[in-house]
Amino acid sequence: MLRGSPERELAAWWEAEAEAATAAKAQAAKEQVRVDPGAAGEPERKAAEEQPKEPTPGPPRAAEEGDARVSPRPPPALPVYRPKPAPAQGLCPHGKSRSKGRSCKRSSGQSDEYCSPRPVTVDSSKARTSLDALKISIRQLKWKEFPFGRRLPCDIYWHGVSFHDSDIFSGQVNKFPGMTEMVRKITLSRAVRIMQNLFPEEYNFYPRSWILPDEFQLFAAQVQMVKDGDPSWKPTFIVKPDSGCQGDGIYLIKDPSDIRLAGTLQSRPAVVQEYICKPLLIDKLKFDIRLYVLLKSLDPLEIYIAKEGLSRFCTEPYQEPNPKNLHHIFMHLTNYSLNIHSGKFVHSDSTSTGSKRTFSSILCRLSSKGVDIKKVWSDIISLVIKTVIALTPELKVFYQSDIPAGRPGPTCFQILGFDILLMKNLKPILLEVNANPSMRIEHEQELSPGVFENVPSLVDEEVKVAVIRDTLRLMDPLKKKRGNHDGISSRSPLPT
Repeated sequence: MLRGSPERELAAWWEAEAEAATAAKAQAAKEQVRVDPGAAGEPERKAAEEQPKEPTPGPPRAAEEGDARVSPRPPPALPVYRPKPAPAQGLCPHGKSRSKGRSCKRSSGQSDEYCSPRPVTVDSSKARTSLDALKISIRQLKWKEFPFGRRLPCDIYWHGVSFHDSDIFSGQVNKFPGMTEMVRKITLSRAVRIMQNLFPEEYNFYPRSWILPDEFQLFAAQVQMVKDGDPSWKPTFIVKPDSGCQGDGIYLIKDPSDIRLAGTLQSRPAVVQEYICKPLLIDKLKFDIRLYVLLKSLDPLEIYIAKEGLSRFCTEPYQEPNPKNLHHIFMHLTNYSLNIHSGKFVHSDSTSTGSKRTFSSILCRLSSKGVDIKKVWSDIISLVIKTVIALTPELKVFYQSDIPAGRPGPTCFQILGFDILLMKNLKPILLEVNANPSMRIEHEQELSPGVFENVPSLVDEEVKVAVIRDTLRLMDPLKKKRGNHDGISSRSPLPT
């Protein structure tokens, strides 16, 4: 019963109830009640039961303190619940017009989820070789791509090479200023060497290195000193041009006197490193690992590692270096851009066969042989984190120089390519870091001598599209407004 209701209203409600009850009895007398045989003999009343009902009032109770007027009769029947019609197109669930980029409001005044959230905008006009994988990722996320740029600011700018591709004053750009300079072979070696001097046991994952031509005399003297102490030591060294890429200019030597000092070295500095003579082999072939690492922020330092990567194989069975095979690049160098020209290179649509495979297929194979995969991953993660820590101080200098505090500018993120070699004892060794790892998802296939065609690579697409897509998800500027419902892809989880 209702408290404090006027007697006049109660009387009117009661009269209406009496008339409704009389009409119902008359109608029931005319119709025969049917029974649903599939409802265990209950009378047919499902339609009425499906409607939301208020609790049935109990028997009349004694008057309590505070009751204004009490009627001994039960309260009148409540009106039947009728569902509201679905909102028309262009309206939010509360009947208000949808406004792009604005949220509808509940009756309580609190903001609800977006009725029609605007898509994230991506400027892909300078994406270059990563364009195909980027386009697929944007389509999967249902974001908005601007392949020719945009007058208005975009949320994300995807550049192919450098942070300085253009002036950007807002949003997020996928390059850090100074990153290309920081991961060049000489700069990386110097940064890691500083940490090796401070923490030798923590930074023993990087081969001992010398910078040429500046440290040539030091290199020759130290090698000779070790040989004098151990005449049986017969090392091999690998020379890498500082500005080289895709295996260009790399060669192996057995003695410092074999270094090509004249000509190119003076104008093209290089790094010489100890060569890892006992790598882990699969199918008698040497291979390396390309892992993709997202540097999301410098302050605070945020690093994410993709659990899926690529394994690039040599195309000739491995033998330890000797004077006769030093020049066999298809045996010693794992660079894809070199081995693609070998007649033994195997293109495969399978992730576990061919000259390019997924890293997970390698781990699966090692696991089947009893290898502790968690330990391998732990060592790799440690290597990545310590390498980024070694680079961070100078990266901050570059960043603050280009984007001073208090001035307009974008925030930065970047995908790095870490090239890692597993030794026979499964210890990971850092070979180099790439500021602009290839994101191409096709490979060249020779149709006839000198005639090549680009053919889709399923292995590259599976790995690289997932890396870019998950990177975009992590950098999504509207994630919080959407309620953060988008998870990270299980196929290529960033982060680790």
